[in-house]
Amino acid sequence: MLILLIKCTYVLFIQQSHVGYCSMVNIMDTNLYSSENKCASPNDMNGKGALEVTSLVPDVAEEAHNEARKYPDVPPLRYGVGESPPILLSLILAIQNVMLSFGGNLLISVTIADLVCAEKNDPIRAKLFCTSVFVVGLTTVVQSAVGIRLPMLQGVSAAFLGPLLAMKSSGVWSCDSTGEMDSVSMSTNQTLLQNVTMTTKQEMVYYRVTQLQGSLMVSGLVTEVFLGGTGLLGYLVKLVGPITVCVTVTSLGLSLYPIPIFYCSKYLPVAVCGTVMMIVFIMYLTRIYVTIPTMRCNRNKVIESNKNPKLPFFQIFPLFITVVITWTLCGVLTLAGVFPDDPSDPAYGARTDARGDLISMSPWLFFPYPGQFGPPRFNTAIFIGFVSSYLSSNVESIGDYMIVSRATGTFPPPRHAINRGILTEGVMGVVAGALGAGHATTSYSDNVVIIKITEVASRSVMILAGFVCLLFGVIGKFGAVMASIPDPVMGGVTIVLFGLLVSVGLSSLQRVNLSSTRNLAVLGTSLYTGLVISEWLKLNKDSIDTGNASLDQVLKLIFGTQMFVSGLTSIILDNTVRGTTEERGMDDMTSFKTGNGSDTDTHDSVYDVPGVSQLQRKIPLLRHIPFLQPYRLE
Repeated sequence: MLILLIKCTYVLFIQQSHVGYCSMVNIMDTNLYSSENKCASPNDMNGKGALEVTSLVPDVAEEAHNEARKYPDVPPLRYGVGESPPILLSLILAIQNVMLSFGGNLLISVTIADLVCAEKNDPIRAKLFCTSVFVVGLTTVVQSAVGIRLPMLQGVSAAFLGPLLAMKSSGVWSCDSTGEMDSVSMSTNQTLLQNVTMTTKQEMVYYRVTQLQGSLMVSGLVTEVFLGGTGLLGYLVKLVGPITVCVTVTSLGLSLYPIPIFYCSKYLPVAVCGTVMMIVFIMYLTRIYVTIPTMRCNRNKVIESNKNPKLPFFQIFPLFITVVITWTLCGVLTLAGVFPDDPSDPAYGARTDARGDLISMSPWLFFPYPGQFGPPRFNTAIFIGFVSSYLSSNVESIGDYMIVSRATGTFPPPRHAINRGILTEGVMGVVAGALGAGHATTSYSDNVVIIKITEVASRSVMILAGFVCLLFGVIGKFGAVMASIPDPVMGGVTIVLFGLLVSVGLSSLQRVNLSSTRNLAVLGTSLYTGLVISEWLKLNKDSIDTGNASLDQVLKLIFGTQMFVSGLTSIILDNTVRGTTEERGMDDMTSFKTGNGSDTDTHDSVYDVPGVSQLQRKIPLLRHIPFLQPYRLE
């Protein structure tokens, strides 16, 4: 029913917004999704009022492509940033965006639960997932309404997976022992009591989670809150070029390869099945359209049933379809007795009832609150690792701001908006730490694809998506069900998702001169430096020995985080090696002027916070705050 509702509402939206003949070009083939800016008359609709969608013929496609190249920053939009679609349509579009974040929520919550050595049926797994979804929804609402004020879907920052995986691979936290290990790690931390020991494994789990909480809160304050609140980032952003964005995002995707390996190892056939389906849906079935029934309203507000356009269903929902099919396959194989009953067997993780007790133990309603896992504690090594994650997340967010601003025709975002966007991420990272999420959030690069496909850049849709996440976050049973997805299902999906993450990073090089030896040297050296150092540290865990256990942990996390080492190397090289702005692909950034945004933007107040101008008129001090719009005399 949900799928049918999505289909019907999507087509209803097309008819209400254009009420005419729309020609679309396949985004996977031409990297362009456009429609003609004309409405057909009733006589042109076969006399039935039917809206027909067809592929562009080559000549028309070439003409549309040339037109897009002529005005690249003014894409055709059905609904602009400040416009609101009908409520039902907005709800379906919001759910569509929310689907993008569930995979990341589950992935990082499971990673954190495994890192702190939580049992497979421990209710903390459902709590971590529900808290993660709740934080994503809350951050999306605040960021879209008050922060950058672009339709930005805030999701789990994959940058925080790097330090977590580095901690796991370097042996900073181990699940082999409890009291002895944690007593050593705490004795090296001057902010904690020297003689604290864990009496039970459950206490150890909660103690480690609270260490993640406190470290996340402090690192968010000293990085994003400081950089955005003081306006320093608005000036430093000029140091982050397309090469740095590419290196950081690409290194992030490459560094996550242990995750799909771990999940796929539970039962490889199911994982391969999921990967193949994702590939087929995304790459081969993009021209398969599903004919669906719908209705439209004529001028007399009479609802009429008619034939409708075909929806590229597999192209829009490949993740959702793959998870449902492979999850069902695991259920069938579980009932057939293919998977073993022994929890110690790796294939046991492919059973759909492997975490059955988790669902029964989870409450129907769950409201995240500060201190739910205990008072926040501090760990120096985790703090340094999260600082590197926040800094890498800044680069990723700035790149996403550029991508979304281009997609919405509001490029480039002004300096005050960038400051406010990063400040919002930092503040919400502190809130996430207080609630116990164990991770911060960042902007999602994938939601720009949704904008291009649907041609909807409405801020209100994204705010509604945030409220949907908030609702899902407080339904405990739902969180438990989502957390019980079999491991090989996630393994097959993450192979393609992380591969797409790498390609998103590489796409930042579109305006970079790749025939330049200078650019190739900076790009290759930066990528390879982070890869070599992080892998070397994995093979030589005991090579760092300064005589101070706390300092050793800090250095291991820094040099073990591939994206941070690569990103820092690229910033240094890209800004010290001589090269023109055109050569570096930065010729169109216009120094991030402090005005209202792009001259092509028809919405003058896209980046302005409502009500601030009136306050600035009454309180002159507000005119000098770097994350608020500049005061303009009327």
